[in-house]
Amino acid sequence: MKRAVAVLVVALLGFSAQAADDAPAPKGMVLLTVGGLVGKPNRGAFDPKRDSALAHLKADFKHGFAFDREMLLALPQGTVKAKPIEFEKEATFKGPVLREVLHLIEAAMVKTTFVASDGYSGYLLPQDIKASDYILALEVDGKPLGLGQQGPLWLMNTRKEGETVGKDNRGSHVWALVYMHIGE
Repeated sequence: MKRAVAVLVVALLGFSAQAADDAPAPKGMVLLTVGGLVGKPNRGAFDPKRDSALAHLKADFKHGFAFDREMLLALPQGTVKAKPIEFEKEATFKGPVLREVLHLIEAAMVKTTFVASDGYSGYLLPQDIKASDYILALEVDGKPLGLGQQGPLWLMNTRKEGETVGKDNRGSHVWALVYMHIGE
């Protein structure tokens, strides 16, 4: 009997320690899911039934991190002034700094892929992220980015003159961003 109680106590303590290491779960609607090499998850494995939209995007992960709008707004924010081809004039984009998002979830410093709701994807390498001012824009000119308006998130940075997207979509400003994958 004492042995069974000891095993139960050890199991509960191990579960409590593991739960304390995990980050809080989102309270609102999830805007962004991150899978792959996430060191501090707040959600479990990809479930093809529950995560049917992510299944359409060919996502797959053992654990991940789900962000709602409030969680993203709580991170250090950055601004980017840019004139994407979808706009007639320069605009000011605001959202969490990508480096801060990756730091919060203890993401491995490896290739990161960004996937839009329609399946379009681009990627960044660690040196791209370190050397630039990438943000996950939540708003443009003070207004939230909605679905159908390049939202809910838009990966943006201030492009240096002459800087373009690689033929393999490296450095692409992915809009309608809903999923990020850390690693290959």
